[in-house]
Amino acid sequence: MRARDVRAISFCVASTLVLMAMTYVLSRSLLATAALAAAWLAFALTRPRMQRVFRRLRGDVDWSGYYRDE
Repeated sequence: MRARDVRAISFCVASTLVLMAMTYVLSRSLLATAALAAAWLAFALTRPRMQRVFRRLRGDVDWSGYYRDE
């Protein structure tokens, strides 16, 4: 696993936890906290960076590098 993949995954986890904590502190509603966290994760996990991370974790070939066999 690449270091940048670890950073991308840890950013998603950390930002979700911070969002959930702040939402719960401000609203005291578990439903609002869960809804905002789900919306954030739906946005963050569908970004191209995270899609590439998931493909690499599955073991798919990554053709986004500098070298290609053509």
